[in-house]
Amino acid sequence: MRIFVDASAYIAYFNVRDKNHGRAMSFLERVRNREIWPVVFFTSDYVFDEVVSVILILTGRRDLAARVGDAILSSKITRVIRVNNEIFRRAWDLFKKCKEKSWTFTDCTSFIIMEMNGIKTAFTFDEHFREAGYTVVP
Repeated sequence: MRIFVDASAYIAYFNVRDKNHGRAMSFLERVRNREIWPVVFFTSDYVFDEVVSVILILTGRRDLAARVGDAILSSKITRVIRVNNEIFRRAWDLFKKCKEKSWTFTDCTSFIIMEMNGIKTAFTFDEHFREAGYTVVP
């Protein structure tokens, strides 16, 4: 199963005070126990930036933000996709086109990456993914 991981999922998992922390932990425990398997996680460098930045802002701890970043980058089942010119251009077009949506530009890059890679499921607590037509877990 190919799953795109959004910043909200990473932040919930790594932040014990996040209201979705327990749900994120439970989902990843199911993956670790191979109840949901095989799994390949995809994310983007934009999501990575958002996660590391938010962790730093929430905690004021650069060491913790760095540990979170290292955990994402060293994961054997996670692929970090870099936003290239094509993804950027298509995401910008989507951002401008969807005026009635409150999707961020990073959301739009995620949607384009998911579309380009045939990914239908997102590990997220952001309702924008469901609104865009994707299946959301947990």
